[in-house]
Amino acid sequence: MTVEPHESDTDLVHRALAGDQRAYSLLMTRHKGALYRFARRYSGDSDDALEIVQLTFISAWQALARFDSGRAFDVWLRAIALNKCRDMARRRKVRHFITALGQLPERFADPPSPEAGPETRLMDRDALRRTDEAIAALPHGLKAPLLLTAIEGLTMAEAGVVLGMSAKAVENRLYRARKALAQSLSQPEDV
Repeated sequence: MTVEPHESDTDLVHRALAGDQRAYSLLMTRHKGALYRFARRYSGDSDDALEIVQLTFISAWQALARFDSGRAFDVWLRAIALNKCRDMARRRKVRHFITALGQLPERFADPPSPEAGPETRLMDRDALRRTDEAIAALPHGLKAPLLLTAIEGLTMAEAGVVLGMSAKAVENRLYRARKALAQSLSQPEDV
């Protein structure tokens, strides 16, 4: 079977289900950039984002037979990625809690985040870093609608499908996320 680069995602899914591994590889190539950007913004960490993308594609492959071809493949992938982001955040909270109790050896603790001093950063890079941190610090219920609509370009209805809520609920959470983000960014940074 020959995989044509202009084939639809649904066609490629059907080919992958029929055993054409190149079709799934093309799906991964098409969507890995967008998934990485979403995971990076959600998690705030590039290594975590890479792991989330890998886990997303593994889970998608395992669930490919359950894919509803009436849905957009990229929306379905983002829903899986969002679940992986949430799982990682939960694991991180548990790890931090256990580390705080002193029950986890130090070698398993998360390494400190290396940050360059303000003298080495340009103002625009600093602003971008602060924005990424502020987005990563948003509560999960506000972060996902913001990333899916404002950053990834999904409509409120598409984001609602990914999040399992109405478009109006997405709109409401998007408003609250923007308000929280603006408030966070207006506060002076701790020096």
